Amino acid sequence: MGYTKSIAGFSVTVYLTVITTLACADVNKAAEKREHSDRQAGHRDDSWVSSPKDYVAQHWDGWQDEAAAERGKSLFRQQCASSHGDDGRGTGPAAKGLAYAPANLTTHFHRAPGDGDGYLFWRVSEGGTAEPFRSQDSAMPTFKSVLSTQERWDVLT
Repeated sequence: MGYTKSIAGFSVTVYLTVITTLACADVNKAAEKREHSDRQAGHRDDSWVSSPKDYVAQHWDGWQDEAAAERGKSLFRQQCASSHGDDGRGTGPAAKGLAYAPANLTTHFHRAPGDGDGYLFWRVSEGGTAEPFRSQDSAMPTFKSVLSTQERWDVLT
């Protein structure tokens, strides 16, 4: 009788493990699909655009700096939320009227080997004035004359 209970308990454990694994896989697939959908629907960049040489070397060590993040949060609300939305998904009130949809900042579309910091700093600094964004009617403003270097890093943080 003890042997039967052991096997039954083992079977239930295996069954639950398989179900949990399948459920997690479905959740991961759904998240990937949603991320891809967000990227396709919100931002038209379907390939990586490298930042110019002047920006490639830019690097920020303050990604974990809570004070920088707090300062950046305030700046984001003032300067970016109308287009990117309070949640960063590119759905702010001004987004609907733009020819070039604001980026969904939650998809991490900017990550490329060795170029992430420089790319982000370039995009915030130059906005939609840089190619290929200018040709695609990006309305993103240039922040290099509006925000200091530190403020641009803060808003990115």
